[in-house]
Amino acid sequence: MIDALLIYPRLGSMDSMVVELPLSIIYAASEAVQKGHRLKLVDLRVENGSFEDILGPYLDQGVRLVGISVMTGNPLKNAREISLFIRKHYPHVPIVWGGPHVTVIPETMNEPFLDYLVRGFGARPLEQLIAHLKTGSPTLESISGLSYRTQRDLIVHNPRSVEFERIHYSHIPYDMINVDSPHYRRLYKGDAQRLFSIFTTVGCPYKCTFCISPTLYEVIKGKKWLGDPEEEVIEHIEMLIARYQASHITVIDDTSFVSIKRMQRIFERILERNIIIHLEFRGARINEVDKMDDYFLDLMARVGVRVLQIGVETMSQRMLDLFEKNITKEQIFRVNRNLARHPNVKPVYNFLFGAPGETYADLLETKEGILQLLRENPQAYVGFGGDWKPVPGSKLLDVAITDYHYCAPVSLDDWIQVDTSDATKKLYYPWYTPRQNNLIKFLQVSSFVIDDKMVRESHNNHSPLFIILRLMARTYKPIALLRMKFDFYDWMFEYALWQITVRFLAAQTSRGSR
Repeated sequence: MIDALLIYPRLGSMDSMVVELPLSIIYAASEAVQKGHRLKLVDLRVENGSFEDILGPYLDQGVRLVGISVMTGNPLKNAREISLFIRKHYPHVPIVWGGPHVTVIPETMNEPFLDYLVRGFGARPLEQLIAHLKTGSPTLESISGLSYRTQRDLIVHNPRSVEFERIHYSHIPYDMINVDSPHYRRLYKGDAQRLFSIFTTVGCPYKCTFCISPTLYEVIKGKKWLGDPEEEVIEHIEMLIARYQASHITVIDDTSFVSIKRMQRIFERILERNIIIHLEFRGARINEVDKMDDYFLDLMARVGVRVLQIGVETMSQRMLDLFEKNITKEQIFRVNRNLARHPNVKPVYNFLFGAPGETYADLLETKEGILQLLRENPQAYVGFGGDWKPVPGSKLLDVAITDYHYCAPVSLDDWIQVDTSDATKKLYYPWYTPRQNNLIKFLQVSSFVIDDKMVRESHNNHSPLFIILRLMARTYKPIALLRMKFDFYDWMFEYALWQITVRFLAAQTSRGSR
């Protein structure tokens, strides 16, 4: 009997990009594994075959509980399909969903195929739920963050824990996932490197209006951000290198550099111990990078930091203020110029397009700002600018509803459709104009070519697919620059071509998993 089968579903077109370890189910399993429960973890993104064929043999052995990690958008669709399959063929197996989506939308529990939700941090509640199903203790009402149905079919939502969940690196059950899968490798200048993602902090102290984090952490008592002990971070990295031969580590904290002094001490210890690793940081903010002096930036390069992903979101000061980023355009340009003097640390500037209140003029400011960033730092990259989407619990969603009469998603089907790349219809919000929509499409497509990243990062990859992609990038870049120069964004044929390419890559990825 398997005590719990934890599933990370396929996401959709996102699976054609970098596939990282499914930390959500790995972390969720940690306490249950420590307590001796028998768990199986399945990452469907890297498995061959249909999910029915993959999950069936486990379910046939007997499973006490199935847990599925869910995110807003297309992943909800795949999680629902899995749940309905289990409910039909294994009707007595309880199903629990966990993740940010159900944390802020506990009404998801209304779905008839669900037995439980785990809202908020999941390791302890999951272990307690497994223990309850095995022995009846603890009681359901005593499990923090659990949603469940009573015998009278009433839905109960237990209060969430008011403390952060901290898991020591030695208790993270990496071995429950096949870390040797080629899907968890990243091509860097032609070399396939084993990729590990880690957390070194928990929480976020900022209040960005487009983000789910303020809602997720509002129940936490005291400080909203906590860094792991410095020695623990070092030992975690050393363990991944020694045990798994990790060569590339991506730090996926909400924000890593709240304390520059803390990170400086960590970097200095990495050098002292002669740890050889390539690092990428996902969580960096302009106001934090603005505090990094030349010594710190040089230290990052010496340690092996290759990429610093920075959330800029927009180059319009009006929108920066609406987003409550608490930064200025001049700060952004100053940070970029400082980073240009340290070319081994490559900044990737991420943007957000189409938020409530954004105008065509705001988008033009962003376009001009992007060009200036690339002029002043030839090593900089522009991340793909995502469409704004109605992030549940975010302040901007309330703005969209109140000021623009936006009909927010209500049903599970509604929430499934908020992913731009996987939606069955093009997202189009009430505040859009056709000019805005075309310019957003252009900024998204051009982000792949105007900084030459497609050519630079894949130049040693000689597969026919990448040869074609490089040719397309080189061909389209002059067209993109002409559009930018004359602000001509009609007849966006390239957007349709880009969508076809993304869906082709997603289909190839899906086919490779079957």
